[in-house]
Amino acid sequence: MQGKIFFKYYKAEKKLGEGSFGKIYTAINIKTKELYAIKMERKEYGQGLLETEAHILSHLKGFGIPEMKTYGYNQNYNILVMELLGNSLEDYFQKMKKSFSIKTTCMLGLQMLDRIEWVHSKNLIHRDIKPDNFVMGRGDKNHIVYIIDFGLSKKYFSVSKNLHIKFTQNKKLTGTARYASINAIKGCEQSRRDDLEAIGYVLMYFLRGSLPWQGLKNKKGEDRYIKIYEKKKNTTPEELCKNFPEEFTEFIKYTRHIQFESKPDYDYLRGLLKHILNKYNECIDYYYDWDKEKPNIKENNIIYTNDYHIEYNGKNEWLKNKDEKFNKKMEKASNIYSKPKVSLNLTPSIIKNSKTITSISTNLQQVKTADNSNSGSRINETNYAQA
Repeated sequence: MQGKIFFKYYKAEKKLGEGSFGKIYTAINIKTKELYAIKMERKEYGQGLLETEAHILSHLKGFGIPEMKTYGYNQNYNILVMELLGNSLEDYFQKMKKSFSIKTTCMLGLQMLDRIEWVHSKNLIHRDIKPDNFVMGRGDKNHIVYIIDFGLSKKYFSVSKNLHIKFTQNKKLTGTARYASINAIKGCEQSRRDDLEAIGYVLMYFLRGSLPWQGLKNKKGEDRYIKIYEKKKNTTPEELCKNFPEEFTEFIKYTRHIQFESKPDYDYLRGLLKHILNKYNECIDYYYDWDKEKPNIKENNIIYTNDYHIEYNGKNEWLKNKDEKFNKKMEKASNIYSKPKVSLNLTPSIIKNSKTITSISTNLQQVKTADNSNSGSRINETNYAQA
């Protein structure tokens, strides 16, 4: 793939990695000399995760969300060109010998909460929260945490029907068992609460170096997921957070007790992390454990939330949503990629109704344009919807 040009301008260069989705390379725009990332998924696998991700990136547009440049395909591959980002939090965690300071953990946690709240405000849940899916920016954005990989994301709220998804059980586990919520491993339908519980486990992973349910040995015939579930369920927040500030215990307790349809109190969780920083006389200066020198950034000089409109070409773009079409595209990819079903035959949790939430409805409309140079088709980022 190295040296090949896609969509007239994007030349694939160094291979960055590969996974179930396919391969990812750095790419250079031969006209502007700007660097990008190019992700490729072989068509024959039929998962459609890249198309799902392209739709979601266009839908989410916001601070700490990778910018999608273009999406399309050729004879063999689905192709997504997007903003090139830096190392993942897992990369930095390994670099720091599997230990982050309380200050770095809290600063990262605050941004992770901002990102997931933005995703949730767009009626989506991520469903695969893990350190690999949070990455740092590059250049003058190298202090900003980005959330990535939306191939497993799903709508939890239908705007057209003004309805939250229903609670069900015996679902396949979607996501990573190490960080998945107790209910997700149990086989329950996921909602906003599960993303937040997973963030709690990621934060404790950063502080502890590992989680109690890692490296469990299975006897012959034992189901790995059931063993992780039992260990996670039986590990109290106090045990998990022992020797660390009590606010982390409260974080885990709160996220484990959010009701299925309830809107989480993101401010409360952010408040816990900020309280820890204040208690240790630390400030949000974006000076992380891996930084060699302190960045010249002040908290008041940077916006790290999404409480504003993103502008494109001088216009505020509001995307309108064809609810069912968008949901089917994501559901199709999610079902194909889900882990094997785990049936635990456990008693369902008590579910309380919550007030329905309203939001701006969004319309993700594909407009494909022929690209003769690549014998395929392309969807430009700005073509997903019109202002």
